[in-house]
Amino acid sequence: MATIINALTPVLSLILIGFLIRRSEFLPSSFWPSAERLTYFLLMPAALIHSLAGKKIGTLPWLNILLTVEGVIVASALLVVIWGAANRRMGGGVFTSLFQGGVRFNTFVALALAESLFGKEGLFLAALGAGFMIVLINVLCVSAFSLTVGSGAGIDFKRLVRDLARNPLIIACVAGIALNASGLKLPAALDGTLLLAGKAAFPLGLMAVGAAYRAGNLALHWQPLVASCTIQFLCKPLVAWQLASITGLSGTAAGVVLLLFSVPTSPASYILSRQMGGDHDSMAAIITAQTCLSFLTLPLTIWILV
Repeated sequence: MATIINALTPVLSLILIGFLIRRSEFLPSSFWPSAERLTYFLLMPAALIHSLAGKKIGTLPWLNILLTVEGVIVASALLVVIWGAANRRMGGGVFTSLFQGGVRFNTFVALALAESLFGKEGLFLAALGAGFMIVLINVLCVSAFSLTVGSGAGIDFKRLVRDLARNPLIIACVAGIALNASGLKLPAALDGTLLLAGKAAFPLGLMAVGAAYRAGNLALHWQPLVASCTIQFLCKPLVAWQLASITGLSGTAAGVVLLLFSVPTSPASYILSRQMGGDHDSMAAIITAQTCLSFLTLPLTIWILV
């Protein structure tokens, strides 16, 4: 329990700091859109390239992990689509918040918990699983925005392809995986630069979430909030547990995979929502609520399934 609290407290603290900075007007309001843009186009891509380029698969059960994590992502996306189809009055912007809230995961919390609970081996396996998930998640999320947010003239496949091709997160994922597959090693100076830039992405992104929070958001957006929390904290861990059994994962590998699907959604969801025209108010409410709720759900899930 203490490990989980120690991993989640910094996340909530930075969200609170962003909220207080915005309310106190310590920084001008024009700072936050610039900070979001910096995070989206530079800091987050740096973190992804650094993470994916430096992980070596070796003799790990990578195929079992790949099949399990990608299967859970696809299943969670389908659940969101089914819920959205059953609630047609929901706008496209709110749907994208629900989609990200039910599909994405908080990499920072997952990796921190993996190292605390399973040591260096757990951290390596978590980074490997996260690397497999990142590309698919970003493709799905960008697709959700392209297909549901826009002119309202129906599905624009040209826009979808264009958004996928120029999305900085997807470009960073492809670059990181290409470097890994090629066997090339980044120069120490460049790798260090990416590492430092990537470290800035999480705190700045979390504070931007807090700055965007509005009183009453949780009550106003209760429907997508309840749906996303149900998928994130109930459906995904159960599907992960089932698929891990089917693919033969056991021990630390199985525990790490279950952990990846028990954490709250990513703060990056808010940045993407702002940049691609989603409903960022509902996204901020979902991120905040899930982070708070995970203090209760994470210990319970780990105790039952791991």
